[in-house]
Amino acid sequence: MLKPLIAALALAMCAAPASAIELAGVKNAHDPGTVTKDGDTYFNFTTGKTGIWHSTSKDLLTWSAQSKPVFATYPGWIANKIPGFSGDMWAPDVIHMNGYYYLYYSVSSWGSTTSAIGVARSASLKNPAWTDLGIVVESFGSPAEINAIDPALFRDHDGKVYMSYGSFFGGIGVAQINQANGKLAGSVTKVLGGGHQDIEAPYITRNGEYYYLFVNRGACCRLADSTYYVEVLRATSVTGPYSGARTILPNTDGKYRGPGHVGVLKQDGCNYVSTHYYDLSDKGNAKLDILKMSYSGGWPSMTRNFSSFAGCGGISDGAYAIKSRASGKVLTVAGAATANGALVQQAADSGAKHQSWYVIGQGDGVYSIINAGSLRSLDNYGNSTTAGTPIAQWDYWAGSGQKWRFASPAAGFYTVSNQLSGMALDLKGGSAQDNAAIIQNGLNNAVNQQWTLQRR
Repeated sequence: MLKPLIAALALAMCAAPASAIELAGVKNAHDPGTVTKDGDTYFNFTTGKTGIWHSTSKDLLTWSAQSKPVFATYPGWIANKIPGFSGDMWAPDVIHMNGYYYLYYSVSSWGSTTSAIGVARSASLKNPAWTDLGIVVESFGSPAEINAIDPALFRDHDGKVYMSYGSFFGGIGVAQINQANGKLAGSVTKVLGGGHQDIEAPYITRNGEYYYLFVNRGACCRLADSTYYVEVLRATSVTGPYSGARTILPNTDGKYRGPGHVGVLKQDGCNYVSTHYYDLSDKGNAKLDILKMSYSGGWPSMTRNFSSFAGCGGISDGAYAIKSRASGKVLTVAGAATANGALVQQAADSGAKHQSWYVIGQGDGVYSIINAGSLRSLDNYGNSTTAGTPIAQWDYWAGSGQKWRFASPAAGFYTVSNQLSGMALDLKGGSAQDNAAIIQNGLNNAVNQQWTLQRR
């Protein structure tokens, strides 16, 4: 009887759920933006009473307070737009593009659509030097307008960046962002809500063929009496139509009340979701929460029951230099060209944009790799299955010749294999020369097929 008993106990231990992650340090947050990493430090920007507040962490677990707000002096345009501006800057979000961190934030007054979303940028979050770039989008007081608050930024598989925003009144809008200046690249498309429905704080992410739109329902800012909860809808286009609304975070779950303002960090192959909640065990004070998100049957789910931020065996989304183990040189678009068909070569790393690549997880271990200079995709030229075929750049069209998988044959090094051909990025002949060609070859894990990823 002893062996069956031991087996039963072992099975029970394996089946026991992981303990919930409990953040430490300075946890206060309201309307948190997407957690963003600069070097070895994570940043979380959030609504502040005297400007834009933020906290930092080295491990996503223990958070420390900022040393100073983003703006020592508010941008002059705010007082003209919002008479009597009190200093509240709502619901910031941040994204890395064009070699800078762009910080989007909203200014308004309670219950009004006289609002604006502004943007500032800095080359570094760890050593910031913010330059305000002015208004991105604004609303003028009409109850039918999309209220210009609650910006959220998202990079699609093709490298394009979109901003969603809006609240009660006119609903939720989505627009593409011009990555050269941080402003709108085109018109705004209304995707949800309107008629003063309680829909706000949008966030869009993508997994596989679906775009997922998270929104808050109910009312915020009532501490323990908040009626906030989070719904998710999905679509096959970033501009909708979004449908199938379902509650993903309820109003109350133990001490967690009124969750709000989803942001998604794609870290080490995992999806980590930041939100705020009102802590029923601490007088309803607003705090930061981080959950883990997974997908099943075409829909996401979130859990607090995970034990660590150890990763899921993948690559973190972000901008990288991709450096050869054989030569120490990096993947480069020849001549910094922006045209389709430009070849990918190696060169000494100068930090230039045409040597930076956005690695974007698509789900199931597949990535697109988009050049930061041209915003074109790393491409198996001609969809070839032949060894020796050159690697080039091309407009992203979602073919399997533009999808890549990473594996790690040695600590700190990766092979990068094409989904169509199964062949690996290969430094031709293991050359140490500038302008040596990058080709595809059968995967053999040789040093000329091994690469390091260095965050930009």
